[in-house]
Amino acid sequence: MGVDHFRKAASERRTLLNAWLTLNSPFLIELIGEAGWDCITIDQQHGVGGNEALLGCLTAARACGLPTIVRVAENDPGLIGRALDAGAQGIMCPLIETLEHADAFVRAVKFPPRGLRSWGPYRARLGYEGDYFTTANAWTIACPQIETKGALDQLDEILALDGVDMVCLGPNDLSVALTGRLDIWAPEVREAVTLVLSKCREMSVMALIFANDVDYARPLIEAGWDVVAVGTDAGWFSKAAAEVKRQACAKV
Repeated sequence: MGVDHFRKAASERRTLLNAWLTLNSPFLIELIGEAGWDCITIDQQHGVGGNEALLGCLTAARACGLPTIVRVAENDPGLIGRALDAGAQGIMCPLIETLEHADAFVRAVKFPPRGLRSWGPYRARLGYEGDYFTTANAWTIACPQIETKGALDQLDEILALDGVDMVCLGPNDLSVALTGRLDIWAPEVREAVTLVLSKCREMSVMALIFANDVDYARPLIEAGWDVVAVGTDAGWFSKAAAEVKRQACAKV
């Protein structure tokens, strides 16, 4: 086991900047590491590629020293175990609706006696100091997403679950759930953002949030969220490509 950058930064009240990957390219991860980002999320819900892409990305992330969270496509023990065995430290689960959903997710992330994770960390144990089985539950991160009305209504109960190490607030889906429209600046969403961070602080759970852009991210960093994701790799590329073309075509 190396340094637990997520928990270390949280204990120091230091925000980690997260690169959220949907293109899932190992080479891009190397560039992100060189650029100085703190950690990455490999998105397998709304991202490109399956298990082979995941393995390549995790290999690149380890080479770059980037702590990694994988967002699985759904609350499925097979997908969760596969990502953990391949070397992900954290697992993010989308569309948690109830306390029961959250508990089933945690059980898939953690080994017995807390959970039901199957033994087989073929890559996760490489370079891991100590007994992986007895210490992995304290190393891995179960991160249910708070992006539905049901999860928000049961926030206290979800945060109190043994094994919930972090939650991720998804403003886009939550805005739809609360307002019926895609509006991350809506008052209901901003109130939820404040509430979730406050509750996480109160219950000693790490707090991650996705920000669509820098303008949305800056106040979140100032507020002290533990992990802030700023856009996605696809979004960065799209904007940069458009800007280069605009500059190239601009009249001198």
